[in-house]
Amino acid sequence: MHDAVLDRILNARRSQARARLILVGALAIAMCVFFLTYDAFGAWAIIGRLRATRLGALVVVAASLSVATAVFQAVTRNRILAPSVMGFDSMFQLVATASVFLFGSAAVNAMPGSVMFLINTALMTALAVSLFLTVLRKGRSNVYLLVLVGIVVGTFLRSVTTLLSTVMDPGEYLVVSDKGTASFAVVNGQALGIAVVVALAALAYVVWRSPVWDILALGPEIAIGLGLNYRREVRLALSASTVLVACATALVGPLMFFGLLVVNVGYYVGRSNKLRDLVGVTAGLGVVVLVGGQALLEHVFDQATVLPVILELVGGLLLLTMIVRGARR
Repeated sequence: MHDAVLDRILNARRSQARARLILVGALAIAMCVFFLTYDAFGAWAIIGRLRATRLGALVVVAASLSVATAVFQAVTRNRILAPSVMGFDSMFQLVATASVFLFGSAAVNAMPGSVMFLINTALMTALAVSLFLTVLRKGRSNVYLLVLVGIVVGTFLRSVTTLLSTVMDPGEYLVVSDKGTASFAVVNGQALGIAVVVALAALAYVVWRSPVWDILALGPEIAIGLGLNYRREVRLALSASTVLVACATALVGPLMFFGLLVVNVGYYVGRSNKLRDLVGVTAGLGVVVLVGGQALLEHVFDQATVLPVILELVGGLLLLTMIVRGARR
């Protein structure tokens, strides 16, 4: 009797989760169609290809950052943390500034976009993996120590970037002055192709490992008691999150609070703590927010402002609100 009731409850929850995922997916597809086709049929041969490239970048960035944040929060068991605390944005800005400082803007602009994408992705991944190997060795507080070390490293990298900016030629500095904010105005097609392959591989790996990583959210003691190799799985989860964030950041630039904003909305919409459910919902919501927001700004508000600025403002306010609420409890 009790088993039958429990089965009905579980089946009802699965059906509700599936319905929410379908709804979010339908909204995401609608936003993509709106962005791609609005007022474009008169010159589709020209506009269609340009919008398709930018749409691909928006979808890759939205899904990558959303899923990466969901995995990161599952490992850290903290909803106010995001992978950006590992210093990815600082590394991206430092690479851009150092490249222009050492080789000049002409050489950097002549470099293929795919090469710069691979360099940025490799350096950001190497930074994070080196932190994992150095910090994640023993003790239950290693994940939080990793976050602290990442914040310190990010501060150091920003200081180096500021130092280079103060001594470089003002004309050269203008080339890298906009690298601190993500931009979807121009997307390199070669870099996008590589990003799609990398992101799809990482997302597939996350979906495959998500049932195991759900156990990480129970804490190290319970996970180890259930026979899980806790440190190994933490490293794998953080590595997958790192690859996704590095891929998105190298493609368009840093978006610090986007993943935090989308994932916390995803908890409310999906109403599930299972990582596999959360991955689908947050990826869809990320596409709705990023593609829909960009479409509204371009087609309705005539580029009155820049979408990354709005996302960072709203995400920052959400973070402050969560910190204040947590302090009052």
